[in-house]
Amino acid sequence: MPTFLRFLGVCSAALLSACAAAPTGEPAETHAVAAQAPALGKADSTDSADRGCQLVLREVGRTPAGDGYAKQCAGGVCTWVWSGHVDVSMDAFPQGADVRVLYRLSGDTQWWEVPASAVPSSRPGQSSYLFQVSEHLVGPTTGEAELAVARVELIPFLRLPDGRRLFDHNRRKGDFDVYSFGQAEWFALGDEPVCQAVAGTIFFQDDWQENVSGALHAGGWLGVFYDLDRLPLCRGTHNGYPAWDTSATVQFEPGGQLTEASVRDLVTLNGTPTNTAVERQIQLKIPGDATRVKLWFHNWSGAGSSCDAWDSSYGENYSFDVLPPVDDARCKHVESWTQIYGGKPTCTPYAVDEQHEATHCELHVNGFGHGFEGHYGIPFEWLEAYVVTGTQDGELLNAGMYTRYTDAGDAETHERYSLGAVAGAGTYKTGFTYRSTGVQSLPTYTHSVQEVAFFVDVKRPSGKVVRLWQSRGGANYGWDDAFGAGTITQSIPYGNMKWAVDGATIFDAEKACE
Repeated sequence: MPTFLRFLGVCSAALLSACAAAPTGEPAETHAVAAQAPALGKADSTDSADRGCQLVLREVGRTPAGDGYAKQCAGGVCTWVWSGHVDVSMDAFPQGADVRVLYRLSGDTQWWEVPASAVPSSRPGQSSYLFQVSEHLVGPTTGEAELAVARVELIPFLRLPDGRRLFDHNRRKGDFDVYSFGQAEWFALGDEPVCQAVAGTIFFQDDWQENVSGALHAGGWLGVFYDLDRLPLCRGTHNGYPAWDTSATVQFEPGGQLTEASVRDLVTLNGTPTNTAVERQIQLKIPGDATRVKLWFHNWSGAGSSCDAWDSSYGENYSFDVLPPVDDARCKHVESWTQIYGGKPTCTPYAVDEQHEATHCELHVNGFGHGFEGHYGIPFEWLEAYVVTGTQDGELLNAGMYTRYTDAGDAETHERYSLGAVAGAGTYKTGFTYRSTGVQSLPTYTHSVQEVAFFVDVKRPSGKVVRLWQSRGGANYGWDDAFGAGTITQSIPYGNMKWAVDGATIFDAEKACE
């Protein structure tokens, strides 16, 4: 039986660097109060819609309990308990606002309101809130016919200090749209890749590996997760109480901004701290001028103890590059693509000065296919291209693929520049993942590919960077240009690749350069 796994992050060792823990904590138990329906669009209304990611519903579903779901019963009638998670932007949270949730059973005229409770967040740049709803809904004592048509309607909002309400319309764009789910969705809604803060998290693991999840951009957010087992020596107590700490020092360059913060929390027993510690993830705003960040860690015991231990890469400190702001031309719509499970946002260390069609066989495509993998019924689909580079007038910097696509989530057209990786002498492998399934922190999305083109970036002897294209003079290549002439199927583990045949139009540059 599918269940809503209540904020339980499932991470394998292989995906640890891409996996962040979900928020932990318990929403406060409160009773729902009657509330006014959303009134967006009315002339005398003080309600408004947030489509700028000030708050967003992440997930909601029935709370697991034993072999079923948690429930509340009164007078012989039982309703299930739903738990939900809302994120609020730390960059745009109005001072003095409260996070609340409106809900009802579809068809009811009365809306109900509950507050959400702040809990620790593992998403840099975002504060997390949990809520529970149960009253006036359905449950195990509801008849089958009623359950079959029942739908829960729900929408989070910010109540501003002056009484105005700001409703989450980041996943449901229409003024009158709300989140709605019923039996067909197992009475649950999962997360979507929307309203993601510009953020990266550095994981310092107990096996002495350091990994970055996300991307560190100037003006974005930095998360630091430090495994306390890396510095286990200083755990002194005073009169039976813990008298030690482990702290991180973070310094941004070139500005020298310095922050020191504890990376440990203590487990309490009836309000009294014990000497058992758990990791605390810290979150910092990255300065807009930052190009690098350095970190080191200190573990010590106080109360007369002389125990000191450091983790600083043998005095060199841990150092990580900070990318330009995410809207910088060197970063905008740019990703590195090295695996079928999706590209990672990145930036080029250079700006492109000019763009031209390649006319002297500087590049051509000699392999192009679309792939499918469905291990355990979890589907991924992608395009895969092999770009062969020729003689260049200057230094070859990168090779990649351009994709224009429609996102099924917002029905908007987007574009992506996927930088490839060297796959052999003069050959780059690149691609674009157009279908991803949300598992082990990967996002869920489906894209419809409209057209592709291919490029190389070359630094001329003059120092100017030129992007040269195989794009049919800007017309680009559609799906039929690659696969309309037929495909050759290749089996791969848990799926297949369908490769374009030699007669495909997408290989026209290769033929011209033979």
